[in-house]
Amino acid sequence: MNIILIGPPGSGKGTQAKKILVDFDFSYFSAGDILRRKARENSVLGREVAESIGSGKLASDRLMARLIEDFLAKNKGSIIFDGYPRGLNQAVFLEKGLANRGGVNLVINLQVPQRVLLARLSARVICRDCGAVFNLNTNPPRKEGFCDICGGRLYQRDDEKPEAVKRRLAIFNQQTRPVIDFFRNKKLVFDVDGDQAIEAIYKVIKRRLVKMKAVPRQ
Repeated sequence: MNIILIGPPGSGKGTQAKKILVDFDFSYFSAGDILRRKARENSVLGREVAESIGSGKLASDRLMARLIEDFLAKNKGSIIFDGYPRGLNQAVFLEKGLANRGGVNLVINLQVPQRVLLARLSARVICRDCGAVFNLNTNPPRKEGFCDICGGRLYQRDDEKPEAVKRRLAIFNQQTRPVIDFFRNKKLVFDVDGDQAIEAIYKVIKRRLVKMKAVPRQ
């Protein structure tokens, strides 16, 4: 089974993916995580990724295609895709890549109002050392400015400041909304209200995965 988690920045895709991975047997393709990890590799592809990230631009379709091909070659089972595809070309490429592996079976579309997304992202801080995420409103660190897990310093990403968030949401609406329509026409989209408690959201997702007979993690 192959599923896509889709939704605007701040909709909670990564949070829900991690909960799915605890209960079900999936490999996890997180576009952001894989790009950052690949950029640290001393390889031709790693250097190309690092250059792309350093320029501040979104990774090109060609570059993402190489990363997807590499990931599919190394992971033969069920997969969760988070942060990919971001555009129609990528959606078509992914469908072709999964054609002999059961295709895309489900697209979980996390729906959250823009005002909520702005509030979430503008309050989000991240640990510089371990990458743990905190929300100053809903999940603040015990000690202000420091990570509960490793004690590292917390910071706010430049692209999560209000004006940057508005630009990211505009890009999502322009580039990724058509992807949702593309899969909706194939009757693969499962809309989920993302403006509720994390556990409530996951309960809905888990019930759908159980119904589809997703393989439990042993």
